[in-house]
Formats: sequence, structure tokens, C-alpha cells
Amino acid sequence: MKRKLSKHKSFFGYFAAAGSGVIVQYIVGSILCIRILGTAYETGVSIGYIASVPVGFILTKNLAFSSKKSGKTNSEILKYLVVLFFSYIITVKGAYYTLLALKAMFGEFEVTLPIIDYKFSPIGTISHFAGMGFSFVFNYFTHKFFTFSDTGMMNKVKGMRRN
Repeated sequence: MKRKLSKHKSFFGYFAAAGSGVIVQYIVGSILCIRILGTAYETGVSIGYIASVPVGFILTKNLAFSSKKSGKTNSEILKYLVVLFFSYIITVKGAYYTLLALKAMFGEFEVTLPIIDYKFSPIGTISHFAGMGFSFVFNYFTHKFFTFSDTGMMNKVKGMRRN
């Protein structure tokens, strides 16, 4: 049993790191920006995504892929930013198009939480989590095989700067 868990340590570590990023992204994007400040849906999701970036990098580096003492933090940050560009598009557009699809299927509605008398849109919440879920899969594999592995990319970049 212990052997099976250690075999999948990077996945469980990434799940914990990504879960922390999801919490930051949801609180900042959906709750603070969209619900409280009234920003547009894509803008709120974008701001939440940006707020979760430092949390995601630090925890992913240390928990998921054991790169704490790799000595390649600059290279990892550069590669992380490359992955983030694509992940951002997947997250924001995935959430947006899921929102449109769910609204088309179920219409616009709100639910009130009875104890605290708080109204929220389950469709907005589900679509935000869908966008984050799409990027979770993409991020896990790209971070595992690109960001936190030795790809030789920095050597190529340094070689281009010398020429």
C-alpha cells in the first residue's frame, strides 16, 4: 500500500497544491471580484487565476515534484510562465464556455443558502470549477514533463543570447 502511494506521490502532491490554488482562485475570482465587486465573469476568473499563481508555483515546486533544492528555480519559473499562458486560456475560456452551455441548458437562476440567506449562482460556480478542472489535467502533465524536469530549454535560451 505504501509503495503504491509513493508511486503516485507527485499526483497527490499536485492535487494538494492545485487544491490550494483553487481555493485562492475561487475566493478571489468568484466571491470577491464577481459577487462582491461585480466585475464581469471573465475578468473575475482572470483576476482569481492571477492571484493563485504564486501559491501554485511554490506549492507545486515543493509538494508535487520535489524540486525544492533543484537549483533551477529561474528555469522553472520561466517554464511555469509558459505553461501558465496556455493554462490561463484553458481556465478562463473553459469556464466561460461551460457557463454559456449551462445557461443554455438550464437558464439563469440563483439559489439561496437558507441559514445565512446568501444568494449565489450554482451555474457560475460549476462553470468556474469546470474551467479549473480542465486546466488541472493540462497543468499536471506539463509541469511533470516540462516545468519541473530537465528539458535543456535554459541551455538553448542561453545559447541564443550568446549569438
